[in-house]
Amino acid sequence: MHDEHDLSSQTPDGASLEDGPYGALKVFLLARGIARHKQTAEVAGLLGLAKTSVFRKFKGESSFSLSELKVLADHFGTDVETLRGQVRGPGDRSLGNGGEPARVCLPGLPAQGHLVPGPELAADDVCDLVAIRNGSAWEVHPSGAAAVAGKVRHSVAQLRVSSLPRPRIALLEDDDTAAAVVALALETEGMVVQGYRTCQDLTQAVNQRPAQAYVIDWLIGGGTAEAAIRHIRARQPKAPIAITTGALHTGAETEGSLIPFAEQFGVGIFEKPFRQAVLASYLRRGLASAPR
Repeated sequence: MHDEHDLSSQTPDGASLEDGPYGALKVFLLARGIARHKQTAEVAGLLGLAKTSVFRKFKGESSFSLSELKVLADHFGTDVETLRGQVRGPGDRSLGNGGEPARVCLPGLPAQGHLVPGPELAADDVCDLVAIRNGSAWEVHPSGAAAVAGKVRHSVAQLRVSSLPRPRIALLEDDDTAAAVVALALETEGMVVQGYRTCQDLTQAVNQRPAQAYVIDWLIGGGTAEAAIRHIRARQPKAPIAITTGALHTGAETEGSLIPFAEQFGVGIFEKPFRQAVLASYLRRGLASAPR
């Protein structure tokens, strides 16, 4: 039995005709290359939920919360209204509705913004900035940029950018290769990663200037990171902490000891190898709910 209904019955403009309250979300996921039989597992992984829980939501037996939809929207570079199927009309071009997420390819400006695209430009129209589609996403470029050559160009009706401090993530990992992979993935997601090789180094950093979230390898320096996690929790009761481990797989640690500890201190466990996107989603959800 498949987790999802058949998505074959859709209107030409992409609106789903299937039963259930989240047809637009399913159609959106299908357009992003996620087959219908994989959508429940994909959403469950991104939200840190059981597949049965997501299946009930898709069936309409329970609902996705606004924060859950926001996590999905942020991950896919869209907005909650799109996932809900609340398409704005042609006359609704106000940034009060948030515009559309866009990658801003302009030196000195933040990489992400919200765009209200204008009409398609003729070949001889001249604008300082132009918007183009790259797949399903918008990008904003200077009009003479090489990236816009041969592309359908749109004028930029409005563009909003903001420059807020990026979330700071402390990464405790004594394997340089593993640390580099995790750091690159999180930095691609707009986070700033500071690496540490020992529990002592991390603890000192927490005392001086705590990070906003933590990714911690459980087996570190011949022991575990338990003391460091206890120290963080004493200072930051709500900061997201993700434990990464291969210990359960190798038998160096048991579920009976690690999982109760993780539940007691409110941390997530990510068994190696894990999907970097799922780790980033877990941190984003924790950062959204943690006090600043």
